[in-house]
Amino acid sequence: MTVTSERTHDPVHRAAMAFERESDERLWVHTWLEPGGHLPEHFHPTLEEHWEVVEGTTRVKVDGTWHALTAADGSVVVGRGVRHELRNDSGEPARLRTLVMPGGRLEEFLRESARAAQEGLYDERNLPTGLRGAAWISDFALRFADETVMCSPPPALQRVLLPVAARLTRRYRP
Repeated sequence: MTVTSERTHDPVHRAAMAFERESDERLWVHTWLEPGGHLPEHFHPTLEEHWEVVEGTTRVKVDGTWHALTAADGSVVVGRGVRHELRNDSGEPARLRTLVMPGGRLEEFLRESARAAQEGLYDERNLPTGLRGAAWISDFALRFADETVMCSPPPALQRVLLPVAARLTRRYRP
């Protein structure tokens, strides 16, 4: 499969991504996960993902259980609403690809998150680094809550705090 977009680098999560959209229903996300790279725990209420390793080894946590994943293992299906995260503890780069169905706005989410990471708006724990970061995070999380929800802080707390934070920090938005 040929990657059809430029890579977007996320220095906070130590990952780069490129995208290939087959249709509105099918998006391929190609991910290069650096040693120590980590995609934090999250879930997608409306998207299903099929993760597979192309090169290297990574660990994937699906619904609370960690699994080692290599190219020989085939794909791991992450259903809608299932919590998952990825981590590269191997000491070597890992290359993965993910089929996302439907494709939704995941490319936009990942590109914007990477841009904010490059600007230093949040840290490795996904916490804002200042008022601009708090403004961005609250707005960003609310705009994409229908497709991607981070698990920290707990989603129930996010539903209460994010709208308030978005209103209070509106003037600081980047």
